[in-house]
Amino acid sequence: MSQLKQRHNTDDNDDNRANNDDELRSEEATVYDEDEIDVDEAQSWTGLTRLPEKADLLELLKEVHLGGRKQLTILLLGKSSVGKSSLVNSLLGEAVVRVQAFKLQADTEITTTIVRQVAVGNPEVDGLRLKLIDTCGLEDPEAGDTVNWGALSKIAEDIRGVPIDVVLYVDRLDLYRVDPLDRAIIAAITQTFGQQIWGRAILALTHANLTQPPPGTSYDTFVDGRIRLLRGTIRRGPLSFLRAPMPAVLVENSETCPVCKATGHRILPDESEWLVGLMGEVVDLAMARRRPYKYHPSMTTKPSERFRWLLPLVVAAELLFYQRVLRPALEATQRRVGEEEDRVWSLRRQQRRAMGLHPPHKPTKEASWRLEQMYDDD
Repeated sequence: MSQLKQRHNTDDNDDNRANNDDELRSEEATVYDEDEIDVDEAQSWTGLTRLPEKADLLELLKEVHLGGRKQLTILLLGKSSVGKSSLVNSLLGEAVVRVQAFKLQADTEITTTIVRQVAVGNPEVDGLRLKLIDTCGLEDPEAGDTVNWGALSKIAEDIRGVPIDVVLYVDRLDLYRVDPLDRAIIAAITQTFGQQIWGRAILALTHANLTQPPPGTSYDTFVDGRIRLLRGTIRRGPLSFLRAPMPAVLVENSETCPVCKATGHRILPDESEWLVGLMGEVVDLAMARRRPYKYHPSMTTKPSERFRWLLPLVVAAELLFYQRVLRPALEATQRRVGEEEDRVWSLRRQQRRAMGLHPPHKPTKEASWRLEQMYDDD
């Protein structure tokens, strides 16, 4: 009897845990109800079946789907010609975005949205949508060395209220420094979308099949240095040093990327499988943060208005500093100069009196001013 009662209590506990799990799943699902879009907008992800990494990618996507997500949304940001559009094509396994090898003209589209739905005959993953938001280069297409603020404003307008699970900040691995334009673009992203956006960001470094690193360095050393430079440029908030480092992944979109003989997966010089590694970081970040990033205009910082409330205090402080410190110091300096001039003229009178000459004529202030004007005109 006691065993039956104990078993009955155990069954009740299991039922309660199951109910709690169901409530948790439904609660998590409600967070992403806003992710739902019209089914007509999502095309079948046919390119997934052509990817050599299909099996590993499905396992990762299954984790997202079983976690209550109906859609995984990824936003790509970065300069022109760093490989954002090529990365979209690589992720999908199909050429859906036009790629410009040489940036000869400005992008006609500021944002390009592609939605694909998994349909592989597996109920554990079928129905999950992958939404990729590709964006134009963030530098000015005419000047080239300044930020394209118009494009940033349009991107912000296009993604307003859209739940973003992951942001891929795309740059090239085969560069040796972070130039002023890179810093300006990163600062502009922060100013436009707020520091919160970096909490959803992953560094994606393209052209990672670097077979010949710079002399004196190894592949791993060069990669670590490049990632450290970019991480140091991005400011994620006043306490960013207490947070985990921003995730970073390596990408090689070229068709000449080496492949593993055993699996056919695309690999890098360090023998890592870059596409599986990228999707692994994307899924980990998306699942770790329960609520997605959503842009709102209040997140945009306006430099001209940010510290406007401090302006009266600054003016009052300047006036107080002038009255209490600067003006007394100037008056004291003028007195010392006048005393020194009087001492000099007194010595001159004594010298001329000793020589039997008439005393020197000290010019008046008006005469001194006229002399100064004459010398200034010359």
